[in-house]
Amino acid sequence: MKLFKLLYCLCFIALLGCASSEPVKQQDSNADEVRANAAKAYSELDAEK
Repeated sequence: MKLFKLLYCLCFIALLGCASSEPVKQQDSNADEVRANAAKAYSELDAEK
């Protein structure tokens, strides 16, 4: 009986692990846009100093 409970718990944990391991959809990002946003953020930080 204890073995059955152990197996049940392990299966439940494995099921939760599989359910949470789905890949997250990533937004399409343009490298040039990211660089431009970073440059803008750095220039704003320099302007504050």
